[in-house]
Amino acid sequence: MPVAHEGNVTSEEKPPYHFSNIPCVETRDRLLLEKISAKDRTIAKARAELRKLIFRLEATKKESVLLRHQLLAAKKQQACHTDPSDAALRYQLHACMHSKAELQRSLDQFRALVESSADHLFILSQGGDYLFSNDRVRHFGLDQGAQLVGKRLQDVYPPQPCRLYQEKLHEVFRTGEVVSFHHETKRCDNAQSHLDTLFPIYRDEEVWAVGGLSHDMSEQKQIEKQLFQAQKLDALGTLVAGVAHEINNPINLILFNLPLFEKIWRDVLPILDKHPEDIHQKKLGGLNYAFIKENVMRLASDMELAANRVARIVNGLKEFARKGNPTEKADISINQAVENATRLAAATLQKSNTTLTLDLSPDLPILNANLQNIEQIVLNLIINAFQSIDQDNGVVTVRTARHNEDQSILIEVVDNGCGINPAVADKIFDPFVTDRQASGGTGLGLSVTYNLVKAHQGEIFFKTKAGQGTTFSVILPTMDMRRPRKVMVVDDDKTFRHMLTEALTKRTHSVVEGFANGAEALIRLGSYPPDLLILDMFMPQIDGLGVCRAIKNELGLQLTKVIIVTGFPEHPNLTEAARMGFHKIFTKPLALEEFMRSVKESLYGKPA
Repeated sequence: MPVAHEGNVTSEEKPPYHFSNIPCVETRDRLLLEKISAKDRTIAKARAELRKLIFRLEATKKESVLLRHQLLAAKKQQACHTDPSDAALRYQLHACMHSKAELQRSLDQFRALVESSADHLFILSQGGDYLFSNDRVRHFGLDQGAQLVGKRLQDVYPPQPCRLYQEKLHEVFRTGEVVSFHHETKRCDNAQSHLDTLFPIYRDEEVWAVGGLSHDMSEQKQIEKQLFQAQKLDALGTLVAGVAHEINNPINLILFNLPLFEKIWRDVLPILDKHPEDIHQKKLGGLNYAFIKENVMRLASDMELAANRVARIVNGLKEFARKGNPTEKADISINQAVENATRLAAATLQKSNTTLTLDLSPDLPILNANLQNIEQIVLNLIINAFQSIDQDNGVVTVRTARHNEDQSILIEVVDNGCGINPAVADKIFDPFVTDRQASGGTGLGLSVTYNLVKAHQGEIFFKTKAGQGTTFSVILPTMDMRRPRKVMVVDDDKTFRHMLTEALTKRTHSVVEGFANGAEALIRLGSYPPDLLILDMFMPQIDGLGVCRAIKNELGLQLTKVIIVTGFPEHPNLTEAARMGFHKIFTKPLALEEFMRSVKESLYGKPA
């Protein structure tokens, strides 16, 4: 589970996955495999290019040495006046200069290749001394490759990976074959994983040295662990859904039979009361009749209450396990999501002396969000708070409120636990960051929470104090915070136009403008196109049908959403408007609730 508490970051590069609610696992698997394959191809290409350049460098060096000897011999001959052929000497000199230039170009290409590589490239002697290194040496705590040259393997590696390296180095010298192997080192509390490849470098047909390429696999290993954990959580979600379904069947049977049992008892009770001399002296199930008569209905009521509680928990598990997409949103009550999450967390909290309290504001706006995602955000924060408490008088409080004076919603989870470890506070939302590895913490809970909050365009941050607890705050924007929708009402009836403008302003939080005729509306439409046009059909100057034709013929207005209101539902103009695609038609006087539902659907999309 997550760390005791994990802190605020502003970066938004966290990987999206979460408990039993993992969207598009197959797509993520494929993308990860493609990323790994691309890196492998890059590594293989770099190895081949490095090997070619090394061979070319050795050949050029041999040629340069040969030409240098020839030049010295020629100079001696010239000094002794034994070679009269100046032309041959000049030709050899030119060839030597050309070879030197070629050698320099090869060296430049080699340097450009090795220094631009994202991997560590190096050359080792048979004794394990570094003869060459590019500048990718930060995993050794160095800044430049020149600082590594002259050092030995045992100078830069701990004993175990050093022995492995020496074994592989001697194997390459002995067999002349390429060797690849993984090794892990731990530096500054961070585990580093590398894939290293060693290959022979020949001189005079003998292995002169060993070239190497070290590829940092740490990020890939973390992604693989994250993927594996996500797959486990996905499988666990499927298992939870199946178990919840199996439990649901017997619970439903109990809930169905309990009312029947109560009815039977009420019918049997008068019959038993007619025989007091027989029944009062006997014990049924070890209980006397008076006690049974007084308590059976209460026992049945307690059984029904317990069964209903189990049913609610089972339904909560089924909803929590249901796979959802953060983009699949609906209008929800944030307090309902909090209550669902606390019900799921209650069983965990009851195992300790921690008290869970709710302080929910009753006047919160509706939130357009994914219910399962919000439940998981709250559940993860509650469990994280619970795990940070190591004393007997632990308290976890969940609050909801409006944030400041705007329309966003604030969710706070407050605990009186140990606080967040400063060593991990600045990266608390990163995957696998936890200070509770020993107790089974995965470091995924707050990473999932962070990604879910960001998927809802929200913010998450925390305040903590050692030994006094932590407060996690989540701010989620509501529909009221987003760009206000623009609505235009066109009707020549001033009273109706004014009434509709006020109702739309209050109930949709839109910017509403009113116009008395089609001519005014068309002028405004060209400069300030609305999200929704509410149009009367019969007006002076240009009527509603004329406005509809203009919308269809004007580039940029064809997609304008229109709701027609009219007092003449049988008029042929309405048939013509419907033929042009304007099908939403309401008759005056309006059925206001149905009309408002249609307006909200046009402005914000169909409700889920």
